[in-house]
Amino acid sequence: MKPDAIFSLPAQPAPYAVLGSPINHSLSPVMQQAAFDHLGIEARYYRIDVDEEGLERAVGRMRQVPFGGWNCTIPNKVKMYGLCDRRAESAEQFQAVNTVVNEQGALVGHNTDGVGWSRALHEAFGRGPDQLRILLLGAGGAGRAIATQALLEKCPLLVIANRKSGRALELVNRLQGQFSTGPLARIAQNLRSISWRDEDLAEALKETDVVVNATSAGLDPQAPPVLPARLLPAGMLVFDTVYGAGCVKFRQEAEAAGATWSDGLGMLLHQGAAAFSLWTGREAPLKIMREALQSAFSASRA
Repeated sequence: MKPDAIFSLPAQPAPYAVLGSPINHSLSPVMQQAAFDHLGIEARYYRIDVDEEGLERAVGRMRQVPFGGWNCTIPNKVKMYGLCDRRAESAEQFQAVNTVVNEQGALVGHNTDGVGWSRALHEAFGRGPDQLRILLLGAGGAGRAIATQALLEKCPLLVIANRKSGRALELVNRLQGQFSTGPLARIAQNLRSISWRDEDLAEALKETDVVVNATSAGLDPQAPPVLPARLLPAGMLVFDTVYGAGCVKFRQEAEAAGATWSDGLGMLLHQGAAAFSLWTGREAPLKIMREALQSAFSASRA
């Protein structure tokens, strides 16, 4: 739905939503609705198509309905951080918000992307951030969360690239400040940014174990693959935070290079389960959510 339709929604069952643009591809409603229904919670979960420009106005309307909470996806995670009344430690650490809880009129921002990504990485490859040298593509909201989570879990090497190189450098500078002392302290050798040039990416790929795509490039059907097969070494692990049609080109390039590839469905599941628990105070029915997600995904590809 468009933000103009928000006021037409009833206050009961309690409304929840995912906010992003584009948003029609999102499988969050299927997954979250299955969890609400399984536990007998009177709630309805919607898609709201809104970008950064319209986000503040949409949030103002959602306060008035009021929504019990919502998720934010591309491109709204960073701007949502500034629209919250309070922020949990996870949001402060990641400087981005993907989950909002309405606590009696106060909007509290959280970020479940980091823990969702880490759990999905373990499921996909049998190893976590502490055992993998990572090339991270993208320095937006998802990239911030993944980079921070990687360092919190003692990733031995994190290299960040962004098409606008200044944004990657800005993220590295922030992380170096955040992790400047103590057991998680970083130095230039194990935390740095590079430019998005084939030669720099190829060099970084020689010293890393996994590529994590946190860009939205694949969502544009006209865009080239995130990385061409000629750059990817055989045996490389590739984790794409995108899923569905948006990751087809990257998957084809990865598999052509002999890489091991995983999409973002696992991350969607685990970050969504964490969000569900924040909204309801109850343990998320992970098995039910996984089955609903996999069923909807299979149907979308039929």
